[in-house]
Amino acid sequence: VVPGWIKVPVEIAVALALFWSGIRVRLLHKEALDLVLTVGWVVGVTNAVNYQDNMDGLSSGIVAIAAACFAVLAGLSHQVLVASLAAALTGCALGFLWGNRPPARIFMGDAGSLFLGFMLAALGMALHFRNIERVTFFVPVAVLAIPVLDALMVSTSRVLRGLSPITPGRDHISHRLVRIGIPSSAAVGIIYFASASCGWLGVVIAYA
Repeated sequence: VVPGWIKVPVEIAVALALFWSGIRVRLLHKEALDLVLTVGWVVGVTNAVNYQDNMDGLSSGIVAIAAACFAVLAGLSHQVLVASLAAALTGCALGFLWGNRPPARIFMGDAGSLFLGFMLAALGMALHFRNIERVTFFVPVAVLAIPVLDALMVSTSRVLRGLSPITPGRDHISHRLVRIGIPSSAAVGIIYFASASCGWLGVVIAYA
């Protein structure tokens, strides 16, 4: 496990590299503010996906669903390179999921989940929809709503309990579902369904 004091500075550095290469949040159209949003988005999504690596098949399945949604969205808006990268990421996640499904034979760890989270963050910023330019940013937010919501909930809960947000714990949505009596495989399936629904919401925002 990579300690937080190493992870966060590296994530900030790669977020800055993305920003200066032109892959950035374009929401407020003021460079300083969009820079802050870009760094926050990359760091937040990267760690949100990392947080999902808490149950067999969960993180890889969420990544596959989100990347597939990005591939569809990019394809519909004729962004061929973004669609190709998103499709490749979907295939990678599905290939890993085959061995990571319960009972898992292989495990993702920080090296996998942080990379996948970073790729999803970058793909979300690379998407552009000219017909809804002012709300383009909300499309990837909708697609990634489940891991983002889980990360916000867990971080807030831990801070209120006097703990560091990056402290490991069994307080994620998946763990809460299991605690109320839902089998772990069913809990993962419920989160898959919720993730797919949020992905469909992203399509609705972009094209309805």
